[in-house]
Amino acid sequence: MTPKELLATGKQSAQGINIYRNKETEIWRYNSKRRNNRIFAEESYKNLKYISFPLHIIIEPTNNCNMMCEMCLRNVMTRPKGYMDWSVFVKVVDECSKEQVHSFSLYMLGEPLLHPDIREMINYSKRMTIPYVDVSTNALRDMKCLLGTALDELIISLDGIDNETYAKNRRSDYSIVEENILSFLEAKKKGSYEYPLIRLQIIDMESTRPYLEQFIDKWLKKVDVIYVKKLEGMVQGLNNKLVSPEDVSKRLENRKPCKELYFTHNINWNGDHAFCCHDPKGMSILGNMNNMSIKQAWCGYKKELEMKCQKQGVFRGLCKTCVDYDNW
Repeated sequence: MTPKELLATGKQSAQGINIYRNKETEIWRYNSKRRNNRIFAEESYKNLKYISFPLHIIIEPTNNCNMMCEMCLRNVMTRPKGYMDWSVFVKVVDECSKEQVHSFSLYMLGEPLLHPDIREMINYSKRMTIPYVDVSTNALRDMKCLLGTALDELIISLDGIDNETYAKNRRSDYSIVEENILSFLEAKKKGSYEYPLIRLQIIDMESTRPYLEQFIDKWLKKVDVIYVKKLEGMVQGLNNKLVSPEDVSKRLENRKPCKELYFTHNINWNGDHAFCCHDPKGMSILGNMNNMSIKQAWCGYKKELEMKCQKQGVFRGLCKTCVDYDNW
């Protein structure tokens, strides 16, 4: 099948993400746990049904990063930077292990491989019976430290096909990142590691669109799945060169309440509870793990007020200009 045919046959998710799967891998392993999570969440959202504890937890090991990508919300970040303390992480995991949490994402607005305890974070989460754990990386660092951990899925963001496009989008060296990815894949194969499953993703924007066919053709047989994602985040965090005003305007019309309010909870590196993972300025803070449990934040007044407002079509603060909502 040609790259052009692959683009035409990519399966589009409810979130507008085109998914291309490597048919030579046991891809059923990839989606089994996450699919169950998604089905549960979709039913909860369609019925605007409130659940007593989040299904998915996004944890920010750090909001520091070794890149400064053109499309990243870190460009407008004003909240303090730092690394999650181990005691805070343990408190989060221990509470979640007693509830019906389905999955952890150990990344938010930073590069998780910069955290010195990332391996221990992964393994402790799995020891405490969290069913599914994933990590997202820009691959600028050597990823082989993740082999031999209990990580279920590694997401690699690669927004380019050569030095020119990559330097424009991510302001970094494509050759280093490409070598790190290939070296990791070789080590995974050589060591006969079944996990982590590898998801490679690229953002569909003006600078990458002409190269999507070439990107898929180059990488699909090397990884388990490729995601072609839409540009996400707040309007004020997006460079006008990357997304057209017409696209932004269209996506801000006829909005529904944010799905994340119904099944996802976010913990910033300093223990702050947040109802949004695209919050570089700390505008969605509900409390802090030092004096408020996840349960208390999830069921608290601030969270309920936000849900009530969005049900009525009122979008406040950072939600007012967010284009990262899904058409369920």
